[in-house]
Amino acid sequence: MATQCIHFAHLKARLSDLKLKFLDDQINAEIANPTTFSPDLDKIAAFRLLMHAEIEDFLERKAKENLDNINYQLIQPGTGSSRSFPELFYISIAAKHPLDPAHAFDEKSLKGHISNMLGTARGIIRENNGIKEGAFNMLSIFAGKTADEIDSTLSASLNSYGKNRGDVAHQSTRHSSTINAPSTEFASAKYLVEQLALYFDLTS
Repeated sequence: MATQCIHFAHLKARLSDLKLKFLDDQINAEIANPTTFSPDLDKIAAFRLLMHAEIEDFLERKAKENLDNINYQLIQPGTGSSRSFPELFYISIAAKHPLDPAHAFDEKSLKGHISNMLGTARGIIRENNGIKEGAFNMLSIFAGKTADEIDSTLSASLNSYGKNRGDVAHQSTRHSSTINAPSTEFASAKYLVEQLALYFDLTS
């Protein structure tokens, strides 16, 4: 059953807001005169750049939310059980904090180890810069996914979107080879938002 998420609600709202601000007039003109339509490349590029930022922000907030939940359940006040967080194994690998046998059966020592591991993971999130495959996989693990749950199709789609974002972020739009028609640009962003909802089983 899908769960409500304020972060996803914000992402959906931003998709609508940015479409209205940058693409609606473009899409209407494209539909009205498809053969003579001349797109405003700057508006389309702005939409892509801002949607990329919104998706990145969403993924980072989902990751931080789960790390905070682990901290609350296991460390402060620590009334939960580590069996509720199978992703801990993968977080320990991603954060380069492998479990030492010395921590395994000492509750206080284990809590300290997990606390340090979560701190490292938060630092990785702060340094994150993108949504491409490596970043998406890492943030997915921090957000509670196990490695076998990561959606390779969504990962590939986000990787492509991240590369296309770089195409308009680092050169003049007139030199870009990836800018699409406004209707296609919106459809791409909408697809990613919808797939993220399915991936995390969310509703706004």
